[in-house]
Amino acid sequence: MSRVRVLVGTKKGAFVLEADGQRKKWDVSGPHFGGWEIYHMKGSPADPQRLFASQSTGWFGQIIQRSDDGGKTWHQPGTPPGEPAKTPDGMPKGESNKFVYDASPETGKPLTTHQW
Repeated sequence: MSRVRVLVGTKKGAFVLEADGQRKKWDVSGPHFGGWEIYHMKGSPADPQRLFASQSTGWFGQIIQRSDDGGKTWHQPGTPPGEPAKTPDGMPKGESNKFVYDASPETGKPLTTHQW
């Protein structure tokens, strides 16, 4: 029988709810990122175990998190493997929310700039 997954983002963190096709008993995982506002969660259509969560705070801004195991573990895309995703004082580095622009090979300067 097929399974059902509901991804929930709240002001208190993220939750992953799963049930069998009859939806009589639910397994709840979370809160992930406790205390962080999660405005959006999405599952990948290419890989059902890959999940994305968009964290946000007024101070640090938006940070993208990714899970490749259905929400058991999370990491920030763009952070090299083995490198901590947090600063020494425990705050997120925010590598996943940097704008990346193509650069000119001759000058090294960006070919475009961010437009609102």
